[in-house]
Amino acid sequence: PFPRDYAELERQARESVKRCAKDGVELVELQFPPGGLELASGDLEGNVECNLTTERLRGICDAFVANGTASTTRVLFPDPTEMRLATTGANAAPDGIRAPEQSDTRGWFADWKGTLDYVDDPSFMSVSGFDKIFGGKKNISERMRGDETAYVVAYPSANISELANTRDLYEGCVRGTGKSLVVCNGELERTRSNYYPPFWNAGEMGPLRSFCRKFEGAYVIYNFKGSNPAVLFRVYPEPWQVFRRRKGGRDGLETLERVCTFEKFESVKSVALDVLP
Repeated sequence: PFPRDYAELERQARESVKRCAKDGVELVELQFPPGGLELASGDLEGNVECNLTTERLRGICDAFVANGTASTTRVLFPDPTEMRLATTGANAAPDGIRAPEQSDTRGWFADWKGTLDYVDDPSFMSVSGFDKIFGGKKNISERMRGDETAYVVAYPSANISELANTRDLYEGCVRGTGKSLVVCNGELERTRSNYYPPFWNAGEMGPLRSFCRKFEGAYVIYNFKGSNPAVLFRVYPEPWQVFRRRKGGRDGLETLERVCTFEKFESVKSVALDVLP
């Protein structure tokens, strides 16, 4: 069933991650709105969404604690700053002025038994791609340990380098091993669906698009806004489901009406065009 709150979301996502590991699924996608189950990506300020994703992800990562592999599960954040915030947290108002709601963050991963890392250390060379042209780029897989059993990458969506390094991690450490690479809120649908213009980093986008299409949608909540709102929902290994959001009776409480169930997911666009009209 669709989760009633984030505690239930985390429980469902944990079970989907454990089932994927049991079934040998190497590429695992988690995509959900971190700040409200009825929201869409971008409804909240970017840093707030990142902070909330980190909080939700910590609860989901208890799946690795439960199966005894937390110490061999490496969790990677987009960059060193995000990794530090996940470890130590930050006060959003160091000057004493009241900060926006939800802008501060706790060190949700301070107690993590495995290694904390990052996928990219942004610089002019890496963002521009010159590190590849001039041979200065180091492959992320060189930093990994051979005894690690899983990798979790948090929101690698800010720039193409984060996703490209995630792909390098898969190719160097996961592909063909039966290990899991879990990507949480990586906005992979944007890359899969030609959201970016074809001329934008054309040489990089082809391989990345193919990479993103290999992921299993293990836990997905995607909301469609508008006058007749709906939500795409999936918990692996169950079928994909599409619900209409309806306002119920005199109490005004929202109910979910299932309108479609399917086994094979094509794209969010196909759901919007073929299922929802």
